[in-house]
Amino acid sequence: MSPHEMAVSPQDAGADLLSFLSGRFIRESKTRLRRLLAAGCVNVNGRAARGTRVLAPGDVVEVPEETLAGPPPPASVEIEVLHEDARLLVVNKPAGLPVLPARGGAGREFYDSLAARLNAEVPEAGPYVRPHVVHRLDRETSGVLLVAKDKEAGAELAGQFQYRTVTKRYLAIVEGVLPRAELTVEVPMRRSPSSQLKMAADERSGKPARTGVRLREAFGHFSLLDVQLFTGRQHQIRFHMAAIGYPLAVDMLYGRRDVLTGAAFNRIVGKGRAPAEAVLLARTPLHALSIGYRPPGAGEPVECCAPVPADMEAFLDALRRLDPAG
Repeated sequence: MSPHEMAVSPQDAGADLLSFLSGRFIRESKTRLRRLLAAGCVNVNGRAARGTRVLAPGDVVEVPEETLAGPPPPASVEIEVLHEDARLLVVNKPAGLPVLPARGGAGREFYDSLAARLNAEVPEAGPYVRPHVVHRLDRETSGVLLVAKDKEAGAELAGQFQYRTVTKRYLAIVEGVLPRAELTVEVPMRRSPSSQLKMAADERSGKPARTGVRLREAFGHFSLLDVQLFTGRQHQIRFHMAAIGYPLAVDMLYGRRDVLTGAAFNRIVGKGRAPAEAVLLARTPLHALSIGYRPPGAGEPVECCAPVPADMEAFLDALRRLDPAG
């Protein structure tokens, strides 16, 4: 049989067709697999079948030739594992990479590398373990990310996020010095009517959003913040800090710049302390520092932390030298 024509083994019997396909065609998104099923492009024993079809031993499943078969490609990104058990991975996501591929397939490096890590010991014929990403980090955000190894674990962890029993702490470097050591930001949010990329404030129809902020270190013109999310809206930290007048030091959507050069830094601090051509910060300085959750199934709560990345540490060192408080 070709990779696009597969006999159902006794071990796979009882699975629904969508789950079967998901484990064999890991390079295809579940969205595309559902579309192929809805269009009648997947056959079982020569006849079009729905994704809910329960498979029996010896059933022959046939998919279109253009479907991407085979194991995940080799890892192109090093996956730093902070914690692992039988049901999940906790990894330290690097800045600059999207968690999930775009609809057209671009930006697959991190997701494919996760898949390669999970399938390092899986036979070439599969079935493969599909990474179940239960929460998101923006492309430019680094830090702790939970990845479930199976659908049931993913659903249980997603429920913890939904009921807000997961604790999430971030580090953020913002422009300006907060007026007090602690504050809470509550600004309802919705997608901006003028841009699908941005969020906007909307007191009447926006979704509630609450962010706790604690001043960790104050410089002359910048602040290092310890941020806790009580809700999990898209871009919540970036949007809330900009809304109260303290945008992240670099933020192409909600801030004042997409890179912080020495020239821009000198304009802010009022003195020519940094080489004008130097790039002091090249991405949004937001890092998912820690996450606390309860392992799927049973067990005591777990908290995992990710070390502060080198680029943020270097910028903080520069601030201590070039922009001291007072």
